[in-house]
Amino acid sequence: MSDFDWTEAREELEIWERSAKDIWAKGIITEAYAGDWSCKSFWDSIWFASTQVLNGLEVQVVIDAKDNLHISSGTAGYVDFKVDPVGMKLPIVCWIHTHPFGAAYFSGTDIRTVSIWEPLMQNAVVLGGRGHYGTWQNGNPRSLHIFQNYKFNRLQTWSSEEE
Repeated sequence: MSDFDWTEAREELEIWERSAKDIWAKGIITEAYAGDWSCKSFWDSIWFASTQVLNGLEVQVVIDAKDNLHISSGTAGYVDFKVDPVGMKLPIVCWIHTHPFGAAYFSGTDIRTVSIWEPLMQNAVVLGGRGHYGTWQNGNPRSLHIFQNYKFNRLQTWSSEEE
């Protein structure tokens, strides 16, 4: 049995959520979804929550059409909303989620998620560490641009059969 203090983690997550929403409200996120790292402090805060506050659990942040943040956490390898997010307005501007084990790529589950949501989602980001991330854009729906040390590293592609 783990000695992990879930009450303390939940309190820290609530503080982090308020901080993330404050960062978003101040407009720190700008051209991030085109691969520009101008919002690295926001993404870094998401990474910190996933790896430090929640001790290696996946976190997702969905930014809706009204620029509202919808935040949830999951297990070490999967995240979803346990209940439908109240008030989320479509289309989704961006879906950001972490891979706290340290690899930025789209898993089969991620590929299915962007394929299902493609008509209603503009961008997606997967975080695999500070400076290690992948960006997906609706205009090129079968590829993920992967960055290492904030520089383009490689392109992950998939076929319609993998969706």
